[in-house]
Amino acid sequence: MASTTTTSLATLYDGCKQNLVENPKHILYSILFLSCFIWLVTRYLEHSKKPQLRRENSPDLEKPTTKPRSAFKAPERGPGEWIPVDFKRPAASPFPDWDVHETKPLPYRPFKYGPYHITMGLRTMQWDEWIELDNHYQRFHSDKKRRIEARGEKCCRTAPEAYDGAVELLEELCSYLPQRYPSLFQSTPSGIHNLLTDETFDITAQPLAEDPMQMAARLIQDDLAIMFEKPDGQYYLLAGAILLAGFWRLSDKFGMPLSEIHTSGDVPGFKSKLEKGMMNFFRRVQPGQPVLRNNYFIQVDDDLAWSHSRGVGIGGEEQGD
Repeated sequence: MASTTTTSLATLYDGCKQNLVENPKHILYSILFLSCFIWLVTRYLEHSKKPQLRRENSPDLEKPTTKPRSAFKAPERGPGEWIPVDFKRPAASPFPDWDVHETKPLPYRPFKYGPYHITMGLRTMQWDEWIELDNHYQRFHSDKKRRIEARGEKCCRTAPEAYDGAVELLEELCSYLPQRYPSLFQSTPSGIHNLLTDETFDITAQPLAEDPMQMAARLIQDDLAIMFEKPDGQYYLLAGAILLAGFWRLSDKFGMPLSEIHTSGDVPGFKSKLEKGMMNFFRRVQPGQPVLRNNYFIQVDDDLAWSHSRGVGIGGEEQGD
């Protein structure tokens, strides 16, 4: 039996040898195939050893965390009790080649491919991402100015108990904006100067020349809202500058708790999908862990202040105002 096997192997070897002699291309093909195979295996092994850099998924805020306590984890406290935190915002880097006339808005797709699931849409924020400005700045600034002159405290308002928080926001903006957008803003001993509009804002005056939320609104394109926790554990809208929201008004929501703001606006799925997680999130948020939320709605006209689809009253003002 062994003799037969040896004879068969010898015959196979002679056949392969003769085939290679008669067809030398097969030698080249074999070498190329073997080389490619070795290269692919090597690349796979190298890639598998590298750490994979991936953005962490948004946490499930309705489930208790199992991660170790971090330096910025919210300390235990009673409802409405705020424990001061020693925190200083990292300096912002200048936006590369930013130009108020040329820099386009950053593109966003605030939804994922596939089945739709209602979530809060949270992700970790880098400090350089805090305030985004683009080549629509001048239009936003002009529209806000017009709204402030026409509607005043109906759009910009701060409750007495929220005043210190609103001033803190204004101070942070006056520090951040000249760092991030030095071609548009310049720091001054008393506040900030807008190089485009030639406006100067004094944030050290006592009292301030205008509501701190209104002054903050003149600096950026975004609307602003600050929620404050009360002893009942609910978060209330007590400071805001809502000028270009398109479909809701500060005067309708001011002083409301977080849940009522959403239920009064008939937000789909709020009670069943969002309320519990949102309350948990607000209670755990900390200065050293800023968070962004991606959201979207569809508006069929260009009137940023108040969509025509919502109705127009006498003098072009919002219906029912």
